[in-house]
Amino acid sequence: MTGMVVPVNVWEAIRAPAFGSVERRTVGHALGDHAYGESGIEFLLVDRSGPDQRTRTFRADVHFLADLPEVYRDGDNARLLPTGAIYNTVLALGARHTTAEPEVYALALAKRFLEAAPPVGTADIHLAASDLSPLEAGASPPGVRHFTAAPLPRDHARVTLSRDGGVAVRGGLRDVELFVTAGATFTGFARDEYTTTQVFTDRVFGARLDVTWRLADEEADYRGCRSRAHQALTEAFAGHTSRSSQHTFHHLGSAVLDACSGISEVLVEGVHLTRALVDLSPFGVENEGRVYTAADAPSSTVSVVVHRA
Repeated sequence: MTGMVVPVNVWEAIRAPAFGSVERRTVGHALGDHAYGESGIEFLLVDRSGPDQRTRTFRADVHFLADLPEVYRDGDNARLLPTGAIYNTVLALGARHTTAEPEVYALALAKRFLEAAPPVGTADIHLAASDLSPLEAGASPPGVRHFTAAPLPRDHARVTLSRDGGVAVRGGLRDVELFVTAGATFTGFARDEYTTTQVFTDRVFGARLDVTWRLADEEADYRGCRSRAHQALTEAFAGHTSRSSQHTFHHLGSAVLDACSGISEVLVEGVHLTRALVDLSPFGVENEGRVYTAADAPSSTVSVVVHRA
C-alpha cells in the first residue's frame, strides 16, 4: 500500500474558515471552497557538502486552498499563480535544502508560497524522500559517490501552513513492511452467517504501513525523532505477540509516541498482508508452513491514532 494520504476524518481537514465561510454568488449558484496545486513532482537532491555525498529521491505534492472566485466564475486569471511556478519553486528551493530534513524543506516551501501568492489561504506540502544507499566496493575512490536503490521505508513530511499563522508539522515513515513467521494469533472474533475466517492460534502475520506523527514544535529534531521512531517500531514489533492487526497497529503507535517526547500524536495506517498456506495436496506435497500466497489484493485496511492522554 503506497502513497497513502492522512484521512481528513482523522485529522482536521485543510480549510481556512475565513474563506470557506464566504459564498461567492452568481445567479442561482454559490461558489464554495476551492483548491488547486501540483502533484507528483519527482526529482533528485545531491548533498555535496562533505566528502561522503548523500543522494535522495523526492516526490512533492503541493495543494493550495485559495480565495480565487473570479478564476472559477469569470475565467479571470490575474491573481492565479500557475502550477508551473509551483513546480519551479519546489526545484529551486531544493537547491538550498540538499542537507535539510523533509520537514524543514516543506516548511520553507509553505512559507514561500504564502509570500508569492496572496490569494492562497492555506498551503499544504507533502514530501516523500528516499535515501540511495552508498555502494561500498574496494575499487571505489575515497568519498561516497556511488549509490544503489535503498530499501524501504521512506521518509515523509507534511506541513500545513495558514496565512493566519496556524501551522501543523507532521513527519513519518512510509511503506514500513513487517513480517513474523510464527506466534501471531487471531481468535475470539465476532461471527455472522457470512463469516468463514478460521481461528488461528499460531499464524504468520505481515503488515505494510505508513506511520505519521504530529510534532508539537516546528523546530524539533526531525532526524533524531525519525531515527528513534524507526528503531521503536522494529523493537516493538519484535517483542510483540499480535492478536489482530488492530492490536499490533496500536502497539506500534504507542511505541513511537514513547520514543519521541516532541510527538503529540501518531497515526498508523496500512494493510494486513494476507499470507495463506498454499494447498499442495493435489501434487502429493505436504505444505507444513513453507509456501504461502503473496497477493496484495484484496487487502484488509486498518488505521489508528494514538495520542497523549
